[in-house]
Amino acid sequence: MPKYAQQLRDHDRNPCIAETDASRKCMDDNNYKKDMCTDYFLKYKNCRKFWCFLNSLDCTACYCCSYACMKVLDS
Repeated sequence: MPKYAQQLRDHDRNPCIAETDASRKCMDDNNYKKDMCTDYFLKYKNCRKFWCFLNSLDCTACYCCSYACMKVLDS
C-alpha cells in the first residue's frame, strides 16, 4: 500500500475512518445510488467538521489523544 494510502488509514491523521468506510460500503451495497447513502454522507461531513474544529483550537488548552480532544477546564 502506498505511503499516502497508509496515512489515510491512520486514526491519528484521519479520525473519520469509520465514517469513510461506512459511506463506501453503503455505496457498494446500493449500486452507487447516492440518494440511498445520504445519512452516511452526513455523518462523515459532521465528523470532518468536528475534527477540523478541534484542530483549530489552541492545543495548549486541549488534551489531545488519538480519538478525542477535550478542553481542560480551569479549576
